[in-house]
Amino acid sequence: MSRVLVIGDTHCPAMFDGYPSFLEEMYEQWGCDRVVHIGDLVDFHAISYHQTQFGLESIEHELEEARTQVSLLTDSFKKVDYLIGNHSALPTRQAADAGLPPSMLKSLSDMVGLPKGWTVHPRHHDLVIDDVIYRHGDKGRSNQQNAAYLNAQIEFRSVVQGHYHAQAGVVYGANHLTRFFGLQVGCGTDPRSPYMEYSKIYSKRPILGCGIVLDGEYATFEPLPLELYRS
Repeated sequence: MSRVLVIGDTHCPAMFDGYPSFLEEMYEQWGCDRVVHIGDLVDFHAISYHQTQFGLESIEHELEEARTQVSLLTDSFKKVDYLIGNHSALPTRQAADAGLPPSMLKSLSDMVGLPKGWTVHPRHHDLVIDDVIYRHGDKGRSNQQNAAYLNAQIEFRSVVQGHYHAQAGVVYGANHLTRFFGLQVGCGTDPRSPYMEYSKIYSKRPILGCGIVLDGEYATFEPLPLELYRS
């Protein structure tokens, strides 16, 4: 049985500056022994399908900034299960559009400097820990309200996901056989970052925080303190 810290989407280099320290505090406070990054470690804004923000540097400069932020996470957490999200899959998606095979690309680990202790799981992968499904969230019922809970109802087992930055929290359900929950873990992105400019068209704003799952039975969302965000 595991006590799992769930890191939300970080979209480096758009990660909120205080997020790694907050995660370390939550890991210690809850006595966690396992870490899952729910997806979109990096943003790849320069090659995304969103309109590129005017004035930003090249993809090389963006990756350099992203690696600096990623190193803060890898310094804090040496062993992590990482689920590739839709943004972190952009190099592969763009290569496929150009007719290039994945074998012609560097791995994500090489691109952003992930250590050996970080296990990278493919896009749309379901990681199961203590009979709880962890997924990025861009499959099944994704951008709907209480998306994780809707997916848990379909799976008849607990589901933890990210992807939708404006959703955070846990909803429990049960049938005559079992109890289950759906946990949305919010995110760790800074909406003020120019790399997040494309998200400003949405009325709902990101909810910063992380998820905690204990022994597959109990789940909660820990919000990042607003005073830390406002400082």
